[in-house]
Amino acid sequence: MAIMTVIFFFLASDTDFFSDTFKVRSIRNNPDELTAALYLQVSIISQALIFVTRSRSWSFIERPGLLLVGAFLIAQLLATVIAVYAHWEFARMKGIGWGWAAIIWIYSIITYIPLDIIKFGIRFALSGKAWDSMIQKRIAFTTKKDYGKGEREAQWAIAQRTLHGLSTNETSELFNDKSYRELSEIAEQAKRRAEVARYPFEP
Repeated sequence: MAIMTVIFFFLASDTDFFSDTFKVRSIRNNPDELTAALYLQVSIISQALIFVTRSRSWSFIERPGLLLVGAFLIAQLLATVIAVYAHWEFARMKGIGWGWAAIIWIYSIITYIPLDIIKFGIRFALSGKAWDSMIQKRIAFTTKKDYGKGEREAQWAIAQRTLHGLSTNETSELFNDKSYRELSEIAEQAKRRAEVARYPFEP
């Protein structure tokens, strides 16, 4: 979000990209109008972030509540009106008109799309799966018992059954990586419960 705001400010203040592309007047030499434009851009994209953080999948697939959508629309309508008409000397802000407001909305919608992709990447990194897939493929650094010997033997057995035309559906399902981790976690939890149960309850 910060990068997109910096890019927007650069395009509006140091270039004529928006004025040449959308045929609006340039505001690059007007600091007060740049303030209004930047205010609207930050307001839209920062509050739109709530739709990304609330959803586990693509934000435009999981429908948000009507109250949330209503609050967002009212707040951004007010911010748009302020950016279009406000002339506040104390804030060094001057209205930019509806043309620039429309451009900022378009820019905000376009830059909103990558936020879901960034969310998926961060979630994958924080889950630890990224590090596991990198480490577990190196036997010298693996955290599996006996350096994953059991899994390698299971894979060899599956290969032999396949070679002789025998069914491997149940075996492959039992020993695939995901099932192996889940069974290990279940066994570890059962072990901990057994250890807790051995201690007598004190009055």
